[in-house]
Order: sequence, then C-alpha cells, then structure tokens
Amino acid sequence: MNCPACSYTLQKLEVTTNSGKRFEVDHCGRCGGTWFDPYELHRTPYHEVMRLANLTVLPKTPIYSTRELLCPHDHKKLELFKSDSIPAGVSLLRCAKCNGIWATQKMLETVKEYQEDSLSEFVQPKMPFPSLSVVFVPTLLIFLLLASTFTMLTSLQKSNDQRAKAATLLSNIQTISTSSTSITITFQTDIPVSSKISYGTSILEMTTKAISAATARSHLLTLSGLKPDTIYFYTITLTDKKGNSVTTETKSFKTEGNK
Repeated sequence: MNCPACSYTLQKLEVTTNSGKRFEVDHCGRCGGTWFDPYELHRTPYHEVMRLANLTVLPKTPIYSTRELLCPHDHKKLELFKSDSIPAGVSLLRCAKCNGIWATQKMLETVKEYQEDSLSEFVQPKMPFPSLSVVFVPTLLIFLLLASTFTMLTSLQKSNDQRAKAATLLSNIQTISTSSTSITITFQTDIPVSSKISYGTSILEMTTKAISAATARSHLLTLSGLKPDTIYFYTITLTDKKGNSVTTETKSFKTEGNK
C-alpha cells in the first residue's frame, strides 16, 4: 500500500497494546503518517505512538499534497473524522467504506496525549477506605446466612405444626404383625380424610402407598413383601376434602423373625 499523502510505500510495523497483545499498522517512513485499520487507533498506546515517531526522520520541508487523499485500501476519498475521543482542532481522515483512519504524526501525538489526559481523570486516587468488595461480600454472606436460617426455622415450625395437627386427627393407631413379611396398619381419624403411608428401612428411602384413596374415618392397610426381623420407619399423611394435608412424625415397627 502507498501513503495517501506522499505516495511512499507504507511499511508494516508491529505495535503492542497495554495488555500485551500485538498487531501491525501501516506507517510511512517519509512523511510520518500512519494508517490504522478499524479499532487499531484506540488500541495503540501513547508510548507506541512515540516509538513510531522515533522511527521516522521527517524532511525539513513538510510534504504537502494538493490532491484529494485516497484510502490506500480501496482508493475512496478520505473524509474528516470527528468523535468524542478526538480533541477539537485535530484533523483525522477516515475511509467511509473500510473505516480505516489516516493520521499525520503530529495529529496522532495530539490525539494520544488528549486520550491519556482524559483517562487519568477517571483513575481514582487511593483512599484509606476498604474496597466495595471487601464491604459488600461479607454483608451479602451474612444476609444469605440469615435468610437461609429464617427459611429453615420457618420450615421446621411448619413441620412441627403439621405433626401436631396430624396427632390430633389420628387416634388408636395399631401395627399388627400377620407374618414375618407383612404388617397390618389400622387407625381412626376424627374427620373423613384420605390417607397414605410412606415406609422404608431408612427415612432417606421411602415407598409410598395409599391406605384410603377415598375420604373415610376408619383406615386399614396390610403391607406385604417386607424383610423379616427388620425395623421399618413410616409416616402417615392425611388429606381432607379441601386438599389440606398433614403428616405425622416418623414412627416405626419391626417385623417378626423367621420361625
């Protein structure tokens, strides 16, 4: 590619961003201008701009061109470029087709000095106060701990209320061993309710079966296929006609041993 200002062959020079990434720009060693592909101008730090300037020996007599400056890529007319990151009085040229930017050495230095000054205004001075994360993170953890504790206590209170209510509804519960592998469970309720039982050798693994699918006061179910001489844990859930359910506390029974 040729320089838009003096038609000298542009040289590819590598620049390094502040984060350590590298890319190439097209620099004119005769007039000092630099061609930037899209986004390359803002990625080029000030110290790299000064390094490019040191690589160029500008002629004592400035090179002027009366012709229109054309994009070195697609030869379209370059237009004046303005934005909030460009200070007043700086003339950068941009190609409307490829969005590349042409900057003379002096204009480039002015732009970078302006950007460096603008950036420094946003750098906060060190204050004798803890960072936001130091204050916010512990506060958040305390809030979550309190919330989880409240939820757990509410859940425990609800479970206790359910068990208490179930105890008042249910009466005369009996477990009658009919064999070493079966148990009959029978009980009464004060009001007509449907009922089901959850049982198992561990409270973590329960099997659920319906005792009374329809609402009733008298309830009876025989559990079969049980293991001999084994302790089983069980709970009974009662549901009224409105769909309100309560569950008893965990109870247990033991099957007979083989004779």
